[in-house]
Amino acid sequence: MKTALSLLTLCFCLVLGLMAGCNTPEPDIAKKPVWVATTGHIADALEKISDGVDVEIKLLCGPGIDPHSYQASLGDVKAMKAADAIFFNGFHLEAKLHDLLTDEFGDKTWSMASAFPEEARLDWVEDGQTNPELPFDPHIWNHLPAWCSCVEGLVAQLKEIDPGNAEAYQSNGEAYLAEIKALHEYALKRFEAIPADRRVLVSAHDAFNYFAKVYGFETEAVLGVGNDAEADVKRMREVASIVCDSRVPVIFLETITNPKVTAALQEACAARDWSVRIADSPLYSDDLGSEPPHDTFLGAFRSNVTLIAESLTNPSS
Repeated sequence: MKTALSLLTLCFCLVLGLMAGCNTPEPDIAKKPVWVATTGHIADALEKISDGVDVEIKLLCGPGIDPHSYQASLGDVKAMKAADAIFFNGFHLEAKLHDLLTDEFGDKTWSMASAFPEEARLDWVEDGQTNPELPFDPHIWNHLPAWCSCVEGLVAQLKEIDPGNAEAYQSNGEAYLAEIKALHEYALKRFEAIPADRRVLVSAHDAFNYFAKVYGFETEAVLGVGNDAEADVKRMREVASIVCDSRVPVIFLETITNPKVTAALQEACAARDWSVRIADSPLYSDDLGSEPPHDTFLGAFRSNVTLIAESLTNPSS
């Protein structure tokens, strides 16, 4: 009888022990921050600034994707909903994502444009007119000195949302800014050799106005800032006339635009008895490349500088 009671007591204690074990809270495991970036320029900046920090960065508009016309998939919406923070360009670059970014997920978004200096802003011009419903030219990464301000703003934002890694963000950010400033000096040096009469940058869509402002070019494009309209015959003729009258030797393809636009411009110039060459490689306008070194902002921008400098300095090569 005593043996039976002892066994019963032992079983009861074991059950209590198991129940207590089930109620024991699991140790806290730090959750890896998840950030969403709309463009490669922003994702790359996040990668650089968070180097050494365990974070997950999800990119929406990868190589070859035009952020002007990109529409969020169901997977994108889920990713944004689950993200701790969302970083976007602003100035209406992500036109089709605007409502998601500003309304549905507005409590956890931050735009690079919010740190872009007011004195550096350029109006959004289409067909020679400004649109009061649109803000400013959104291609702000092409203004390296002002883009530094955006990166500084991004560093400050990361330090605010993740203060535990503030020191790493600050140190990495300073190193990245030094690289951007060095690239700006490289561009200035390379462009010194381009004669004044060849400083006309003709591309498919109007993405290089900031670039032209900083480095002393005139810029012309068949498509507007938004890159979401068909090539207009009237505009094609206007650009062809400028190319021919100015004896522009080279016109440029872009990675996100239809090459038929540039080919049509070349044909329009030929009809006016001017032979203009299409550059051997495309410019990276609104995206980055898929392979090194063009898969980073610094690599893509440097590629643009080198291509423009070589094409306009030695146009026959």
